[in-house]
Amino acid sequence: MRTTFSFILRKTTCSLILFLYGTLLCGGTAFAQGEHDHGKAKDPASAKDMVMSPHDHGASMGQIQSATPTPIKEVALPEGLSSAQSMAIDSTGRIWFTEKVGKKLAVYDPEKKGFTTYSLPDSWGKMGLSNITLGLDGEIWFTVTRWIEGTEEPHILGRFSPADGYFTKYDIPHNSIPEELTVDAKGTIWFLAANKNYLYRVDPKTFALKGYLIPTANGNPKSIAADQKGHIWFAESTANKIGEFIPEQEVFYEHELLTQFANPGKISIDKQGRIWFVEMTANRIGVFTPELKRFDEVIIPTPSSSPVALVNDDNGNVWFLEYKGNKVGVFNSEKAVFHEYDIPSFGSLPADIAIDRKRSILWFTQSATDAKRLGMISINEALAESNKQNNAPQTPSEEKASNGSLSKWLAYLVVIIGIATLGVWLARRSRKGGHS
Repeated sequence: MRTTFSFILRKTTCSLILFLYGTLLCGGTAFAQGEHDHGKAKDPASAKDMVMSPHDHGASMGQIQSATPTPIKEVALPEGLSSAQSMAIDSTGRIWFTEKVGKKLAVYDPEKKGFTTYSLPDSWGKMGLSNITLGLDGEIWFTVTRWIEGTEEPHILGRFSPADGYFTKYDIPHNSIPEELTVDAKGTIWFLAANKNYLYRVDPKTFALKGYLIPTANGNPKSIAADQKGHIWFAESTANKIGEFIPEQEVFYEHELLTQFANPGKISIDKQGRIWFVEMTANRIGVFTPELKRFDEVIIPTPSSSPVALVNDDNGNVWFLEYKGNKVGVFNSEKAVFHEYDIPSFGSLPADIAIDRKRSILWFTQSATDAKRLGMISINEALAESNKQNNAPQTPSEEKASNGSLSKWLAYLVVIIGIATLGVWLARRSRKGGHS
């Protein structure tokens, strides 16, 4: 009888312990979610409705609208333009961008609040503009892509002259497909051809072309930038490396990333010559310091955000786009602090980013089919507001809530320890009774 009672008592005690332990775990999960839920739009649909397009609610073309919870404003694209993809900003502050699907090169003038579009000539065939970059003389250099299934991949590099509105087509030999491109400080055009695993240079005056085989085979080179020394940097997404090419020596160096399968993407170079890049799969921002041959990484606060593009401002901040997170983020490397801002249009799929340095304004494209908007942020205003919020003192209600939560956790802990102690004591007593 005593043995039966002892078994039931031990079983009941264990059940109570498990019940309270489970209650504590559930309470901890809910508490953690509440802490990380601030700053998110509660109703994405209503946030989207707050941004007006030219044919909604009587808004005029090019009008900038803002959603209350975020410093991001948006400019609706006019009828006849599909969503925007690649972008660049010229010396006057005009925003040039390509259509994600279509044949138009477009430009938005923030001063006049108006758009102008230029279509590829029909003689070019069934293709559209892909990536763009600015030349030293203000001309737009671009690559193209097929936009109808069944057509051959185009082996073409293009140039557009804003002064006269003319497009010039250059055929690339060896079936190389130009993809991403940049222009260095001397005006030389550089581009990558992933299908050949080559880096190419083009003389802007003679259009003499020369290619260099990238050492690691099938590295899937993407993104390209030139530093202050004239070195060319690019990402090798499949090889998980950052590539460096020194034109004077015609020599490659490849630097392997810290994190495996990080999938490095877009590159940006800061004033100190550090190479910043996104790690799309690892959800991180990486930086390589050439003088130290050193990599550093930081994890983006929003999980699985899929960073796709980044750019450095003049004050040491790194701005980046979260493709799946639908946010614009900024990282201050000196303070090791992140800020993230929700994009008003839900599911906008931000794609490319650029800075108007004279006006300290960040612009970005939104590639979702239904978005059809350009996004912008006043850098100084956004950072000033974020810093003000971070430095704000904790309110009495927040302190009370925090203290109350801590007290509740401590009470749980005391109860569990007490029941566990009681259970051990009863178990020992029952064993002694069984041996007497």
